[in-house]
Amino acid sequence: MAPDPAHDAGDAVGEVIDTVVDVLEDVADDVGDFMGRMRDDLLGRDGYLIVLVMTILVVIVIPIDAAYRGGGITTVSAIGLLVFTTMSRSKVSHRLRVASSIVIAVSFALAIAFTITNDAAEAQSMTWLAATFSATYTVMIGMCFPAILRHAFRHRRITLNTVAAALSAYLMIGLIFTSMFRFVEIVAPPFFSQTNVNPFTFEYFSFITLSTVGYGDFSPANDAGRTLAMLEGVFGQIFLVTIVALVVSNLGVERHQLRRTMADAGSQVDSAEPDQASAPDPPG
Repeated sequence: MAPDPAHDAGDAVGEVIDTVVDVLEDVADDVGDFMGRMRDDLLGRDGYLIVLVMTILVVIVIPIDAAYRGGGITTVSAIGLLVFTTMSRSKVSHRLRVASSIVIAVSFALAIAFTITNDAAEAQSMTWLAATFSATYTVMIGMCFPAILRHAFRHRRITLNTVAAALSAYLMIGLIFTSMFRFVEIVAPPFFSQTNVNPFTFEYFSFITLSTVGYGDFSPANDAGRTLAMLEGVFGQIFLVTIVALVVSNLGVERHQLRRTMADAGSQVDSAEPDQASAPDPPG
């Protein structure tokens, strides 16, 4: 029986279609598995995407302090929610959770008191209230920073969740120094050499310093301010080029593999040193 070219061509096309369908199904399964893992990493009980989003929200909310009389209450509420969420996701001890709750309650009470006495004459006579209020900002955010790093780097595998945790911690550095700058402004004014300053200026200066952009439009007026700005610039860059860079460059790597890679790199450096030491000196 003579072969039917049309039938053979139809079979070949059918096989190609079946192969394409199988490939697409495999890709769809892989994408589904990946999205499921990513959803669990970022939005699960240990997910830090919500912490990153809330940290960005706090960065946006802080300038509201200058917008209206009750801005401090809004900011404390946002920071308090951030602290509560961070402590919950980071699985800290019960004692630390209680301590953070106490700090949040004290900060909220101070925010209410500071809003009630938010008058120029009263503010000058109650510097201690403003200083305490500013200090609680630093304490609240400062409690989040080590909690995030401690828990995030216990992950078995470096995932987008670890990246979100590292970015949250990096942004919190800017928020911590923002509070410190405000504290210096209260206890040893002025913080800035310039006069066109508002509450948002401190956050603006903090993140400009953290990123080492250095526009030069604002500069510290005293040694305390200069010291803090120097520490933020150095610490921010060290954190960025070590912690964040390490996390991003090893995305998807198992933690034990990362340790092995770092150990191998260290052993290679150690083994290269004797070779360099034993190399003959160049002829004079």
